[in-house]
Amino acid sequence: YVPSDDMPDRQWTLSAVIGKGDDPEKQNQMSISIDFANNGHHAVCGTISTGKSTFLQTTVYSLINKYSTEELNLYLIDFSAKLLNVFENSYHVGGIMTDSEEDAEKISKFFTMMYRVMEERKALLSGSNYRDYIEHSGNRLPTVIVVIDNFASFREKTDDKYEDVIRRIAKEGIGYGIYLLITAGGFGISEIPSRLADCFRTTICLEMSDIYQYSEVMRVVKVPVCPEANIKGRGLVYYGDKII
Repeated sequence: YVPSDDMPDRQWTLSAVIGKGDDPEKQNQMSISIDFANNGHHAVCGTISTGKSTFLQTTVYSLINKYSTEELNLYLIDFSAKLLNVFENSYHVGGIMTDSEEDAEKISKFFTMMYRVMEERKALLSGSNYRDYIEHSGNRLPTVIVVIDNFASFREKTDDKYEDVIRRIAKEGIGYGIYLLITAGGFGISEIPSRLADCFRTTICLEMSDIYQYSEVMRVVKVPVCPEANIKGRGLVYYGDKII
């Protein structure tokens, strides 16, 4: 919710329903949402063909059907199966960039723009943060979500050219209303490096190669349960204070 000029001081939210969760202990099934407002940047990890791109489709669709263009802008960088192209005519989407040679300049201009946007918002907020600004001023300053599908391929094919600006978004972006939503095979030198992974509060973990990778991605010593194998879209997520 973004408050109107005559109704300030209302809670700001940014969340999206992304599927259903099973709670075997309580024999219950519930809707699962991802919450950018409270949980910051999100990473979606899983091995090849486990449903990461479809997850992004679901998330983007959920967001653009819940929020107006005045509340939310998205920029989609697709270095995977090009499933995000379905949103090319969405008013919420400022641009879709792929690994084609034709889009190389577009990507460069986009990250130059993002650097400028961060500087502009830093000056506008004057030491405050985005959430306080939205909740108390009543002004409309759209949240920006940068979606990157297949982060490892993106890094490789751009020679890590945009590492610095992505790290800045990861470290400072939340305070300016700019969020990252990326997919990768996991955490590590060739995927999401530790210097960036530390900035991600929330991870959705689809099927991994072994149980140790689940523990690494979910940042626990041992996961209580593993998702069913070879079924796209099955995975682990935090629901409250537990993993389901």
